[in-house]
Amino acid sequence: MFFVPFMVAAIAVMAGRYKQLNAEEEAERARCVADEEAAKARHAAEEAAENERARRAAEEEAERVRHAAEALRGAKEARLITERRWFEGVRPECRPSEEDIIRMKTKYLYSPNFLHFAVVGSSGVGKSSFINAVRGLSNNHAISARTGIVDCTPEVTRYPDPRPNSRIIWYDVPGAGTPDVPDWHYFNALGLYIFDCIIVLIDNRVLESDLAIIRACQQFINIEVFIVRSKSDQHINNMACDRMPPGFEPCDPDIDDETRRQLLQIKSEERIRFVDETRQNVQMNLESKNLVPQKVYIVCKDAMLAVWNNSHSPRAIDEAELLNDVRECTGRCL
Repeated sequence: MFFVPFMVAAIAVMAGRYKQLNAEEEAERARCVADEEAAKARHAAEEAAENERARRAAEEEAERVRHAAEALRGAKEARLITERRWFEGVRPECRPSEEDIIRMKTKYLYSPNFLHFAVVGSSGVGKSSFINAVRGLSNNHAISARTGIVDCTPEVTRYPDPRPNSRIIWYDVPGAGTPDVPDWHYFNALGLYIFDCIIVLIDNRVLESDLAIIRACQQFINIEVFIVRSKSDQHINNMACDRMPPGFEPCDPDIDDETRRQLLQIKSEERIRFVDETRQNVQMNLESKNLVPQKVYIVCKDAMLAVWNNSHSPRAIDEAELLNDVRECTGRCL
């Protein structure tokens, strides 16, 4: 009889313990689930925060790109306005400072005891050949400026005049209108404002870059400008050959006397036409930009060399006058 109540009590205790264990396990499972949910919530919150940061960063980058694009567009518009005003005759607002002038004079070895001539113009116009000829040198002379089919002058190059007691320094300037030297800032970027004289060399036509240089020079009272049409002999020959009968070869050694006389007559006529048209074209371009009219010197390197050596050349046009005016310029400025 005593055993039965004991068993009932033991079973009750074990049932209670079992319920307690089940309750603890259930509580543990609930805690784990809660921890997992909390971790998921934290991860979701962190992911949301990261997405928000990424969104804000993307918006900030988009805003930065927009501002940069607006700044670039504004700079382009300002440059176009400056160019238009430049060619319309409005004085540039930006002029070289004293520091700029000193820096460029130092760079180009400027000396107040000499006259400094810069020969400028578009790429391939014949600046180096002109500098050689005006100094009395052939293109293959040991101290001549380098010449070639492509622009051979990567930077401003200084050439003293070889004549005894000469006080002229010549400068070969890179061609305008190249990728390295855009038209619109050619004058200021290369410091042309420090030179005493600038010779603007032109070829078949007057370019906007030529007119920009001339306009800039006319705004500096200390700079004298010469406009020179180069390669006159080549152009006259081309004009004459265009009028000759089909199949004509100017280098043919077997040309008969009649054909030779015909060629010389045509060359004489084309020479007159070339000179008249060149002068009219230059003046027309100057007037179109409200620039002061001035003389254009028509020359070729071979005739320049001949005049320099006191020899006669049938190709000569304005070479002697140009050399004389250069000498007079030297006398006025020194």
